[in-house]
Amino acid sequence: MRKVIVIITAFIYFFESFAQEIDRSIRYEIKILERLVMDITGKTHPSVYTDGLTSRKIYLLQMYSNLRIVSNISEADFVFIKNKNEKYKAVKPTLALDFTSVRNCELCIGVFSWRNGRPILILFKENLQRFRIKLPKEYRYFIESKKYVIGKR
Repeated sequence: MRKVIVIITAFIYFFESFAQEIDRSIRYEIKILERLVMDITGKTHPSVYTDGLTSRKIYLLQMYSNLRIVSNISEADFVFIKNKNEKYKAVKPTLALDFTSVRNCELCIGVFSWRNGRPILILFKENLQRFRIKLPKEYRYFIESKKYVIGKR
């Protein structure tokens, strides 16, 4: 009986420390991404395909958001990509989570990343129109032309 109590206590300690380990900035990022995907898809539990994200980030998205992570892109309503060093062909609305990926994804609707400890969200007007995405007015501040953000290579 004593071993069971010790195991249960260790189990609880592990999960409490894991839950406390999540930084406020990560929770903030997850909430921003969740809200954006929900506003784009119009669904309360949209399905998202991830490519290049760490297993920890995927786990956190599942635990702290209403996003449903799927393993097949054909089942997804939306796509997150990261660490793409080669051309990426977006077939569904795709958001890059770093600037390297957005340079290699011509059809990405935008990028969300961190610079100097601050979140950066940029949405590309041309690609939003290509996917026929209409966003609420509060997103106007974040919409830019891709040619001004990425520039010519």
